[in-house]
Amino acid sequence: MNQYSNYQEFVEDLMHWGDQVCAHQTEAPPAVSFYSLLQKAVQSAEHEVFSPFLYVALSAQLEREDMLLLAAAFYTALNGNFLTLSLWNLFMAHEGTGVLGIELFYQSAPLLYERRNDAEHTDIYLEITPQILLFLRGVCLEKRQFPGMCWYYDTHGQLPFLGKRIEQYKTICACLSRVPGKKLIYLQGVKGSGRKLNYAYLAALSQKSLAVISYEKLQSKDHLREIQIECLLQHALFVIELPEHEEDLTPLFIWLEQEETVFLLGTKPTLREGSAFSRQYLPFSISYKLALADKELYEQLTKAYPWESEDVRTDFLNRYNFLPGRMRDILELAKAYALSQGTDSITQEYLRTAILGVSSHSLDQYATKIQGLYQMQDLILPDAPKLQLSHIISRVRNRKLVYETWGFLEKSAYGNGTAMIFAGPPGTGKTMAAQVMAAELGMELYRIELPAVVDKYIGETEKKLNRIFDEAEKSMAILFFDEADVLFSKRTEVKESNDKYSNMEIAFLLQKMEEYDGVSILATNYLQNFDNAFRRRVSDIISFPMPDANMRLQMWQSMIPSRLPVSDEIDFCYLAEQFELSGSMIKNTLIYASFLAAETDGPLLTMEQILKGLSHELEKSGKKLSRDEYGEYGYLF
Repeated sequence: MNQYSNYQEFVEDLMHWGDQVCAHQTEAPPAVSFYSLLQKAVQSAEHEVFSPFLYVALSAQLEREDMLLLAAAFYTALNGNFLTLSLWNLFMAHEGTGVLGIELFYQSAPLLYERRNDAEHTDIYLEITPQILLFLRGVCLEKRQFPGMCWYYDTHGQLPFLGKRIEQYKTICACLSRVPGKKLIYLQGVKGSGRKLNYAYLAALSQKSLAVISYEKLQSKDHLREIQIECLLQHALFVIELPEHEEDLTPLFIWLEQEETVFLLGTKPTLREGSAFSRQYLPFSISYKLALADKELYEQLTKAYPWESEDVRTDFLNRYNFLPGRMRDILELAKAYALSQGTDSITQEYLRTAILGVSSHSLDQYATKIQGLYQMQDLILPDAPKLQLSHIISRVRNRKLVYETWGFLEKSAYGNGTAMIFAGPPGTGKTMAAQVMAAELGMELYRIELPAVVDKYIGETEKKLNRIFDEAEKSMAILFFDEADVLFSKRTEVKESNDKYSNMEIAFLLQKMEEYDGVSILATNYLQNFDNAFRRRVSDIISFPMPDANMRLQMWQSMIPSRLPVSDEIDFCYLAEQFELSGSMIKNTLIYASFLAAETDGPLLTMEQILKGLSHELEKSGKKLSRDEYGEYGYLF
């Protein structure tokens, strides 16, 4: 018979072979008779008879002698024993001097075996790893999960489209076949740029799955060994993801000393430890800019999802500059929102909610997130600045269309973000306008208090600003720099060393704002303090003047909630004409007056309570009005 009808027949032949070896009854050398069994198993596998023994041998890339060792250890395990050196010598009979056999026994694959010593430490036993032994017995094992490990790609699944501009796996594959010896493959790029997807395509070339392991969550060498064993059984390539911050890789390379090729991915441009562990360091990189510019990639990615309309899809593409990984996460979440609401189509609203839900940055360490609650109709401004703000929102929406689709990026490769100044007295609507932008664009808004960013130690301000912009890039958040005068005031002449460093901080911020592809807003009370060099480097300056009487009347009336009980005697025209207040002062006055109304028996907002709230608000700013200045309502005081 030239082949087995099932795997158990091979196991039975293996047991018979082992019994004859131990009883010294083999006619041919043990290795020769084993190789005939092995050849029969190979022929059976060609006729779709699955052999766990062959599977392990091929996955572990065992040579013929290594397979003989595995067979001997398997035989002894099936008999409830361990493989000793003396017993191994029986299986290596007639194989020359025996030196090869001894080396193989002592240097056997650490994933396949566990070593044990007897009580007197005079002999070493080899025991097949329990998980592998179960598999060799023919037990069907479920895929295991481990802390810090995710199955990124399974051979039964379909790989997402990989854009040409981020394709690196073919170059890596060619390098693996060309460079001899132990190797360290390091694929660098920002999160979401396609590093894992490239490794998945590399694994698929060998019909392998892909497991990604977080180095930060690796607990020990034994933890990593269990993961390696699982990858061996699942025929998977495993890649270790390095953390963004500095981490000592020495333990990792000690644990992976026996590994022929180590695959890593990370965000650092290079690894300092690359050539320090007796293996060839081979770095590869995915360009952030090239990933964003890959039109076909984004077309294929978005067309794989159901849309309410083609306009929603193209608007999404034209408005946002997310990397492929982040965009895929957003689309998956938007699809989930759609399905939970009983529809298959992604809408603008589901996208907006998903964008906010997928945010994964650390801006909260340096800034305060502000919810964009207001719409354009809520903003009370003169026509000119309001129209200017509408134009800016429209520009942000159509940025990708103009720069990328129509080609202006080729004419203007630098400084294509939207940086602007909101200038005006306190309380005139600068923060509210930023909230309107965030709500209209469906983007996150973060307010950075510059006094908290500016550091007295040289270089620390730049570090904080750099981290802020780096984190903002991950979500394309709107950055709102409040109290900008503390850093953006008129640049000084260099008279002292501190002046020099202050100017360096300003220059650094100007550079980061120009490099940032998103929206950045600077709020100031004193536009005159900004020098011409700074003004040239922002795209827009919007003035927020103190409101006139007509605008103040709109504010008094619009800021009263519909559920608040209000007396008919309130003279809004008088309030608007008599008192020059900002929008925030009017809001604070009404809130204070409403608390006074809440203390009365029949809660009702009255003119007296409003005037008392107004008096309280003015006193906060150092103003105290006389009774005459309250005109016909002076009697209330």
